[in-house]
Amino acid sequence: MHVRLDHVTHVYGSSEESAAVQVLDDVSLDIPSGDFAVLMGASGSGKSTLLNLMGAVDRPTAGRVQLGGSETSALTETQLTQLRRASIGFIFQFFNLIPTLTVFENMAFPLSLARRPRPEIAERVTAVLGQTGLAHRATHYPNELSGGEMQRVAIGRAIIHRPQLLLADEPTGNLDSANGTRVLELIHSIHESQRPTIVMATHSAEAAGFGDYVIHIADGRISR
Repeated sequence: MHVRLDHVTHVYGSSEESAAVQVLDDVSLDIPSGDFAVLMGASGSGKSTLLNLMGAVDRPTAGRVQLGGSETSALTETQLTQLRRASIGFIFQFFNLIPTLTVFENMAFPLSLARRPRPEIAERVTAVLGQTGLAHRATHYPNELSGGEMQRVAIGRAIIHRPQLLLADEPTGNLDSANGTRVLELIHSIHESQRPTIVMATHSAEAAGFGDYVIHIADGRISR
């Protein structure tokens, strides 16, 4: 999926308790379909806000965000939800697994929401369990897994619907170096085998080395 931002500014609105905060300032960015781009910057630089805009979670205050030719500001909330479910996968720093569901059920959840047939769900989840090295953990619950295993479950859930765009927000932030490397190798292998567009936010130089190129961000502005 081609991702393009044209002169995007994003401001979090003011309230009785806080003033308005401008997080992104006139950002223009073009990520061709199939690229693995890395957003690199310190905490508070605007990385997560950029990912939320690319993931059709937020709309820009000004400017345009185009995903595969669709401008997100022109879509209804229902259309944005459909776009996220069909075409975008999210990997979070804190896993966000459902504690009452098994590994198999967590991975299957997006397909269940999409009302896919049970045989198709079983076939896809079985394949992704093998891809993530978690076949032996299929019936386990999140509290029975290591941090690295939980992140691999989260990655499996993010790719189960074969998204065109995969967004990863500090995917190794809660992992030790060994598990972090394994997760990065998994993300890289997904890129090599399936060629989704990947945008990964990180502050780690080691993690950045797994992408095709780095986009540096500081104080809401970017530079290649």
